[in-house]
Amino acid sequence: MVEVEVKIPVGDLNEVRVYLQKAGFVHAGNRIEKDTYFDGGINGIRKSGQALRVRQILDCDTGEKKAEINFKGKKIDSVSMSRPEYETTVGDGEIAGKILLEAGFFPVKPSVIKKREMLVCGEMTACLDEVEGLGTFLELEILADDESGRAPALRKIEAILTGMGCTMEDTTRVSYLTQLSRMEERRPD
Repeated sequence: MVEVEVKIPVGDLNEVRVYLQKAGFVHAGNRIEKDTYFDGGINGIRKSGQALRVRQILDCDTGEKKAEINFKGKKIDSVSMSRPEYETTVGDGEIAGKILLEAGFFPVKPSVIKKREMLVCGEMTACLDEVEGLGTFLELEILADDESGRAPALRKIEAILTGMGCTMEDTTRVSYLTQLSRMEERRPD
């Protein structure tokens, strides 16, 4: 599976929501996500441009809690966040984290905590994110079966951005974790 994704900082999530709804997107849920990233191994996961995380999710609409473990491979182009992705649900996020600790991995600080509203239109998911300590973002994502689906998916995503008055150059390829880590590094002690 290849996650074809772009991330763009936005000012007013309500304006973005209204545009997306006019474009045919429908509400698919509100949730709070806490992502704990892990590093380790012989060469280091983050150093090689990959990501390993445990995500704990609270569904704000139902109160249901669940957890996922996710591995993201290296980015496969220079214009988006597209990369191989492997994800599965786990019964308990805390236990999944302890398993990774016991296997020699270590948690990366800070955790990424966000309020996320999800909207869908066909195969595309739009996430309106309020990231603690960072700001507001729109993520647009299509899951492709393999890398041959990346270019068509990017064209669909770019059409949505264009409709918003944005371009691919307005997007960022820097993860929330890296942005937050850079902010922490700049803070005086």
